[in-house]
Amino acid sequence: MYYVLKYYKYVLIGVSVLLLAAGSLAILGRFQRGGVKGLALEYRTFRGKWSMVPLILAVLLLNLFLIPAGERLHTSAGITLNYHLASQGLNPNGTRFNQTHILSTQVLERAVERGALEGVTAADLKRTLQVRPAVQGSSASEDAYFISSQFVLEYNADRNTVGQDGEKLLTLVTQEYQKWFINEYSANTDILKLDFSPAEGQDYLDQSSFLKKTAESIGEYMRNMSSEEAAFRSSVNGETFQSMSAKAYAVSNTLVEDLEAYILENGVSVDAKQYIDRLNIANVFLDFDARKASASNENTLEAVALYADDMARIVLVPTYDTGEQFYMSQTRIGVDDFAASADSYANKKTELNEQMAKNRHVITQFSGRGGRGTDKKAETLVDQIQQELLRVAQQAKELVEEYNAQQANSYMTVVVYALEDRAKRLVVEIAALTALFAAGAQVSWFAVGGRRKGARIA
Repeated sequence: MYYVLKYYKYVLIGVSVLLLAAGSLAILGRFQRGGVKGLALEYRTFRGKWSMVPLILAVLLLNLFLIPAGERLHTSAGITLNYHLASQGLNPNGTRFNQTHILSTQVLERAVERGALEGVTAADLKRTLQVRPAVQGSSASEDAYFISSQFVLEYNADRNTVGQDGEKLLTLVTQEYQKWFINEYSANTDILKLDFSPAEGQDYLDQSSFLKKTAESIGEYMRNMSSEEAAFRSSVNGETFQSMSAKAYAVSNTLVEDLEAYILENGVSVDAKQYIDRLNIANVFLDFDARKASASNENTLEAVALYADDMARIVLVPTYDTGEQFYMSQTRIGVDDFAASADSYANKKTELNEQMAKNRHVITQFSGRGGRGTDKKAETLVDQIQQELLRVAQQAKELVEEYNAQQANSYMTVVVYALEDRAKRLVVEIAALTALFAAGAQVSWFAVGGRRKGARIA
């Protein structure tokens, strides 16, 4: 059946043209022998005899069935990328767009699985599908360069897929590609899947630090989302990215700070001696790094003092500003790098000294306390903070997913061209092919019938 549907139209055209050509040649031969009068006499004799009408009607019925059925072997869909980076050939995250992902094995396997297509594999689909830009550019000249953001996905059935509905197949493939595209390039919510197990069993200050970093990571993530789309607001709870960021930082600046204050004020520790020993060792290394930063700072400042005046005199150059006023411009020189390095070393030394001071304060608070094991209030505060972070993270995730769903509708537009959209063209094609066959059949019938009648008259 596949070959009948695939080649029927071409066979019909070939037979029609052959009948028309053979009949025309026969009529032309009689015209040369009998002239116009002879052909006119023959036509008047046979014009009332429509012996080919049943055959023409049969062909019309075949056309009405086989041509639309054959058309279903060839279906197409239009894919349009709507985001602003598409015109540069990029994905929403700035990476290079690759149209072959539309026909990736992952997408096709999901389409087969979702459609429950029996006897059809991803490899079968891949053989029948082809994707191309809707408008082709050229590398011949710069004027012909063109980056397409519109693509055509074409389906041409083969023996393994002839029984499938082409429109359904393209719908499945394009929908799965949209899901893959959204999942690949929309905002990732993995950071909002919280896991507190790494902090389990650690000392309370370590747990406090872990919870603080978790809260700040949520706050920073939502702040970045706000910079991408500050005006977005949830239609469910009215939250924005900025409001969720504020909630996360509130956990860090209020609940976690309260936990840390309670721990230090009361010297709460699972094992105070071990914690003090650890901080003492940490301060040894911090002190070494601070001394190293201080020495580097002094060395770079000395270099600046030695060469700054001489270098500045050498590199002053006459320059005009935007107001056409003359002045001596100082260009960037190597001493500038020394000054920047000195500033960096000074900041690093300050940070290290602050960390050592904080460690010494903790050591003072824990000294003489001994190991106290677990503390019920600290445990309660940790549990409260975890529950609040889970609640904030869940709200943030729902907000991002709502935003992703909204963006998905604007990222890509897909249109599968249904057979009904081609109805007018099919009607014209059926009428044209039927008329061509009718012309060929009538011409051949007249040529054969006229010749026989002419022989009887003779």
